[in-house]
Amino acid sequence: MNSSHHSALPRLGALTLALLLAACNNDTGSTTLPGGDDHDHDHEESAGRLVFTQAAGTNSRVHVYDLEEGSALADFALTYPPTALYASPGNRYALIIQRDDDQVQVLDSGIYLHGDHAHADTPSLTGQELFGSSPTHYRVNDGLAALFFDGDSATSQNSGFQLFNDTTLENTSVLASQELANAHHGIAEPLGEWVLSSDDSDGDGSADGIRLFQLHGDHFHDQGLLGTTCPGLHGGASNTSHSVFGCEDGALVAELHGDHFHDHKVNAPERLVTILGNSDLTDFVAFSYPDYNLYRIEPEATDAELLTWREGAAADAKPLAYGLDPHGEHLVIVDDSGELHVIDTADWSHHGHTSLLDQVPATGTSAPALAFSSDGHELFVSDPVAGAILRVELESLEVSEVVTDLGFAPLGLVWTGIAEEHDDHDHGEEEDDHEHDHEH
Repeated sequence: MNSSHHSALPRLGALTLALLLAACNNDTGSTTLPGGDDHDHDHEESAGRLVFTQAAGTNSRVHVYDLEEGSALADFALTYPPTALYASPGNRYALIIQRDDDQVQVLDSGIYLHGDHAHADTPSLTGQELFGSSPTHYRVNDGLAALFFDGDSATSQNSGFQLFNDTTLENTSVLASQELANAHHGIAEPLGEWVLSSDDSDGDGSADGIRLFQLHGDHFHDQGLLGTTCPGLHGGASNTSHSVFGCEDGALVAELHGDHFHDHKVNAPERLVTILGNSDLTDFVAFSYPDYNLYRIEPEATDAELLTWREGAAADAKPLAYGLDPHGEHLVIVDDSGELHVIDTADWSHHGHTSLLDQVPATGTSAPALAFSSDGHELFVSDPVAGAILRVELESLEVSEVVTDLGFAPLGLVWTGIAEEHDDHDHGEEEDDHEHDHEH
């Protein structure tokens, strides 16, 4: 990591830093696809393609595995070692973050809709590259993605963000870019025509508030700061009406009202550093630091509600990986003993837990990564120690192996394909006309 990142998070230890940076992976899933190569337009059932990376210096690669065929499909040499991996908003592309080398490469999975039919073409590493100082935090919401670049104060490179979707990636472009006033470890949340960006008002490298940017064609207009401050801002999530950010004193909630925002603080007794949300949920959840307790955040509430996630685990268990499925029905957590916890979001009760990883990765090495099928019924988990990828059926918690004996620790894991359409789900909560959407 470069010096700008360490100065941006002075209070976070090495394990925390690894967890928080890994947490940016969002909203991956699987779906129905055609199974063949080269423009097979029959609408057959197929499971999509998994993408994962291999960090090996000048021999770093990105791999594509076809779930329909049950076999490796392609792999490509990377310019620089990967540090993270994310899926594009429409799940066609994989974004290969190379943070230490200030760039992002783009892989086309080959699976996409074209008009009224689907393509299943050969994957390719596109020529598109996104450039900026220390690309780090990635957020997806409602078909848009925002990638935040931390910048580097030592070399006078400011923070900034780029906004894009699958269409702009297909055209090797972005919707718009924005440079910020100084370098800091931050986040940019897309919300319709808005991007809510972290702001470092005192220039100390730590975000403490939110600045509003409104999209106008190919550029943004700065609409000023939200009135509510957020000291130690880290992590965020959005839905169609709210954006929520983690703060030292709770969570900053911003609600969109037409052409302006209302904002307030939901109090918590601990620092919140990771926020998770989903378009089918009214509530958000957040992990605290340093104890990794889980809190429920109701957007209209005054105080956050402490939840239980460590059933059957040690009292000080820490999450290594976590995420909400695409439909917001399950919150899944892999803890630092290799146990998988599944929480039912209908009432935030513990659905069950099962042993998943025989060995957990050492601090400072690749953490396990999660990817969901688009129907939300299956979870894919990378096992860095075993060099494998596992499949978990979320209702039964049955675990099976998908890929074994890779010979390396996979870094990152995303599902690519055509995300299925789905109806709104009734989660037993009051639906105040707000559909909610992950972080970090």
